[in-house]
Amino acid sequence: MDEATDTDAPLAAWADDVLAHLDARTRLDEELLVALGREPNLREETLTRMAEAVRAAALGIDAAGCAAAAGIPERLLLNWQALEPSFAEAMSAASALSGWNGHGEEKPVPLTPLELRTLLTVIRSGAAVGAAAARVGVSRRRLDEARRRRPEVNALILAARRTRAPKSARRSGVSYGHGYRLLQVDGDPFHG
Repeated sequence: MDEATDTDAPLAAWADDVLAHLDARTRLDEELLVALGREPNLREETLTRMAEAVRAAALGIDAAGCAAAAGIPERLLLNWQALEPSFAEAMSAASALSGWNGHGEEKPVPLTPLELRTLLTVIRSGAAVGAAAARVGVSRRRLDEARRRRPEVNALILAARRTRAPKSARRSGVSYGHGYRLLQVDGDPFHG
């Protein structure tokens, strides 16, 4: 689908507001830790990201998309599965569960909110729309169909492109948009 210009100001403002809410969600988790008087630690961060990956798998998202939803490289997701059998089992069970909710059908399914949120995050980190879709595990055909049918989806993608990281940040090698975070390490991130 060609990248159209965003001429509908109310729709563009709505899309910008949605992206602001996504940012606020991330800041909320950080503020809750401050309220508890705690610093982030590696074990909690790992478990949170594992949970996001399992959630994505339950929604029928492939391994690359699960990694993107968790905000980690796919290689790290695969390493976690190799190192922690219970996580590998959870991912496998979640993938099997996705067949139950209709993802095993041949017809293309609509985008899920998690796929769209992850896609927007990847675009904002600097990826082109097609590359972001591939990384999230969404076919270009499915994405283009969603953009044609729902002007809101298109407006969100255009807003994500407007607010993506500057080229200098994209060249720095931070491809996941999270940068570095200082975490307290309390031993084995899998077993506390």
